[in-house]
Amino acid sequence: MKIVFKYTKLGKLKFISHLDNLRVLQRALRRTGIMAKYSEGFNPHPKLSIAYPLSLGVESIGEIAEVDIINDISISEFVDRMNHCLPHGMLITEASEYLGNQSIPSMVCSQVYLFRISHNDEESVNATISSLNGLLDNDYMIIREKKKKNKIVKKEMNLTSFILGIELINIEMLDIDIKITIHVSDSGSLKVDEVREFIYNSLDGVKTIEVQRTALNFIDKVI
Repeated sequence: MKIVFKYTKLGKLKFISHLDNLRVLQRALRRTGIMAKYSEGFNPHPKLSIAYPLSLGVESIGEIAEVDIINDISISEFVDRMNHCLPHGMLITEASEYLGNQSIPSMVCSQVYLFRISHNDEESVNATISSLNGLLDNDYMIIREKKKKNKIVKKEMNLTSFILGIELINIEMLDIDIKITIHVSDSGSLKVDEVREFIYNSLDGVKTIEVQRTALNFIDKVI
């Protein structure tokens, strides 16, 4: 039975890598006594995968993973047993049986982040509110470097073409919460640090920016 589940990655866990995140889930699964199916080949491993990598240092309340298990157990029992073995800050909040044939990672089409922007003064807050609607009107070119055959290859890309939407969520004193939805394609997506730098360079009076991933969107329903 394939199970897709949503989980949090909060607190100190935001500093563990994608690979370590996978190991934490695998270790918790072993401790529950729930048996996962294994891949074939020279290096068999549990059929457990995380939908899309999360940048180091970023919290999330909407991580998605899938696991293929042997046991005939209910979804609620799976969630209870896993949550009992997961570390503080990682909690499964939703799960369901997955009947599709496509792998979950191949179906991710966008990711959603909450950016909390702290300002120096009220004037800067008002300026940000006024500027939000026009943030995507102009191109914002960034350069990525990739090592290929012992050479550094530079690639220029337009950051704003990857941003599907910006929405004002909340205003509290000198803090503004905005939701940013970012496109995910076969060639990749934007890095959180790239979007953070874009905000710093596009808005005046920004003091700090905190980021949390809130959701992953898929081309079809998975959970």
